[in-house]
Amino acid sequence: MMIKNIVAFLLFVLCSTYGIAQNPEFNFVEKKYLDYYKLQPETIYTQVNKSKYSSSEELWFKTYIYNTQTQKPYLTTSNVHASVYDADGLLIEKKMYYAENGITHGNFNLKDNYFPGIYFLKVTTNWMKNFNEPHYSLHQFEIIGSDSNFENPTESEQKYDFQLLPEGGHLLLNTNNSIGFKGTDINGDPLIITSGKVRDSKGNTISTFKSNDFGIGKFSMLVSENETYTVEATLENGSNIYQNMQKADVTGLSLTVNTLNQNTLFVSVKTNKRTLPYLLEKPYYLLIHRDGLLKKIDIKFEANTFEYTIAIPKTDLYSGMNILTVFNEKNQPVLERLVFHKTENLIHDVSFLGKKVGYDSTQIRLVSNKKNTLKKYMSVSVLPASTESYNNSNTIISAFLLQPYIKGSVDNPQAYFKDNERKTNYNLDLLLLTQGWSRYEWNTIFHVPQIAKYNFEAGFQIQGKINETNADEYKEIVLFSANNELMISTEVKDSYFSFEHLSLMDSSVVSLSAKNKRGKLVTPRVYYNVYPTFKNDSLDTKNIIKNPVTIISTNDNFVYDESITQLDTIMFKVKKESRQEKFMINGGVNNRSVDLKSVYNFSTRILDVIRSNGFDVIESGQSTIKLLSRRSSNLQGRLSPNVYLDGIIVSDQLELIQHLTVAEVEKLFVAKTGYGMDGAGGTINIFTKDGGRSKNNPKGKFSSNAIKIGYSMPKSYYAPMYNTTKRDAFSKMGVLNWIPNVTPNQNGEFVFNIPNYFYNEINLYIEGMCEDGSLISKVETIKLK
Repeated sequence: MMIKNIVAFLLFVLCSTYGIAQNPEFNFVEKKYLDYYKLQPETIYTQVNKSKYSSSEELWFKTYIYNTQTQKPYLTTSNVHASVYDADGLLIEKKMYYAENGITHGNFNLKDNYFPGIYFLKVTTNWMKNFNEPHYSLHQFEIIGSDSNFENPTESEQKYDFQLLPEGGHLLLNTNNSIGFKGTDINGDPLIITSGKVRDSKGNTISTFKSNDFGIGKFSMLVSENETYTVEATLENGSNIYQNMQKADVTGLSLTVNTLNQNTLFVSVKTNKRTLPYLLEKPYYLLIHRDGLLKKIDIKFEANTFEYTIAIPKTDLYSGMNILTVFNEKNQPVLERLVFHKTENLIHDVSFLGKKVGYDSTQIRLVSNKKNTLKKYMSVSVLPASTESYNNSNTIISAFLLQPYIKGSVDNPQAYFKDNERKTNYNLDLLLLTQGWSRYEWNTIFHVPQIAKYNFEAGFQIQGKINETNADEYKEIVLFSANNELMISTEVKDSYFSFEHLSLMDSSVVSLSAKNKRGKLVTPRVYYNVYPTFKNDSLDTKNIIKNPVTIISTNDNFVYDESITQLDTIMFKVKKESRQEKFMINGGVNNRSVDLKSVYNFSTRILDVIRSNGFDVIESGQSTIKLLSRRSSNLQGRLSPNVYLDGIIVSDQLELIQHLTVAEVEKLFVAKTGYGMDGAGGTINIFTKDGGRSKNNPKGKFSSNAIKIGYSMPKSYYAPMYNTTKRDAFSKMGVLNWIPNVTPNQNGEFVFNIPNYFYNEINLYIEGMCEDGSLISKVETIKLK
């Protein structure tokens, strides 16, 4: 055997002499593989606050974006599409959220346009459309109503699913084979096998086995020629399952992997007498790979040797998933096995530190088990411990470290990552053995390349054209949006213009004006489009709908609708009042408020008010305006103040306020002196009524339109007004709190409150990601009484 160094790699092997190959060139498989992963796909996980809702509640979610190759947050993602589809795959609602540091969060109000039934929340990006296996998040949820008619699944003739799965994918004649097994009942729950036997045609017991708590396990047996075998499995209830063993391949290879050694992974490739003569001098090799990373080991078959064992130091494995694939001389994959390598950088644990019970709420304290300064992004759903409304079959660890590589789903994924003990790791390896080959098809890798047809969206783009015969007279297009705190300009080329990477809020107002060669702002006749646009797509739900779990208790009047409406009104008022905080954000403590109502007439120009409050206003022509401080100067002369209109600096575009009157202004602040070079000439803050949405359009110099697409603003969570007299329904369906952004205090503790009701125990469903890519996932049960 010979080892090829593809990514700084050194292997030690048993029973043979090995060296490092000197040829650095890649073969067909390596080239195709590296090319297939060059686009760096995103993988998305979304945690929802629960999975079953009343029609009067809201769905709250937190999304994490991850780079599986680097195992770090996908920092360049900004535009995240969140969509809800009904059971038929029809689009109900779509929003776009802004992601930063690989995270975002949002909500959907389920009161309007949603009826009792099954729905799907899909969170994805435009970049994901380039990939054959896009790893977007898809979460099924249900809305329970008084007219719900969810029926329990009817039983089929086949009550059990029992599968025999040869390790590596092949059962080989006259060879000692390793065979995994997996058993589930009609509901997908694990079948616990207390004892099992493999018998030959004469009734002799060839091998014995039993399952772990997840209904999986393995056994070894020599498959002899001209013999048949029957597998008998005894379940916990005493019933038996009988299944015939599949026929073994007459020629070929088999694979056995041993992960039990703490430091070394042993990979054994086996063959038989009929096959070996055809393998001599054939260039077989083993690839260890994941997400565009790969390492290669050449395998050289020798006469009279039927088993080849490679000892791989675990320090030379990739962190997380490792896919082992054996290729023949024709570059065809013949064996494959998944192996997981746990490293310290993968998992970040948090623990319950304590609680403090108050009169109306209880304070919960969590702490990180690693003392470091890493930024940690966590979300927590707090539910009664008896809840039946949370589906925790998928966690952030499963979504990022397991699901991208396997074909099936993983039940109870927390159990495989709760610690790094021998038994836990053995159960994880059994899980991967019974998953068979990875979800990536080699034929697809070889023949269906992933091409970047869809761009990586970063904000919004406005593309337009000035539709006038004298378009060459216009030098710039000016964009103003008070909602988005934007005041920018771009060059006009051959009547076309474009604004890139804009941060635009949903339903905000965008105003455009043109500046001619004389520097004068005029109203242009323009056509423009905002990109990206929302498309009315659909979702194929045929093979993904799961049977709903019926909640026995009724939820009639579970949530008071009128109370929720009142809460919405309160939230709106709070948001409106928060605008007061913006009035003194520029200019520091020297700002003073100008009394507009008592001193000035409603038709007085704001420029005249500024002139009477310590500044000289020089107007030349119709659009040239200059402001000068009467107090501040330097060697170049008197200084100009910084002028802000609704929080946006407009010092170089004072024509925007030339015709602004007292009637259109809500607040005016002036500071005659400032600090340092920036603002040394003073500061003027002008706040128009309604944020300047319609008022700041003097003499029609701006054409304004409300855009229909943009980023949805994440709302602050508020609990609906539950009818707590429905205790049974609340214990199964209620939500105590949802904290999408749990951040540590100065002591490194994560502190939040939950309301006190009648429950004795609560569950904290914790998911998160650190800035180094380590993942947080835990279910913490806390006794309150």
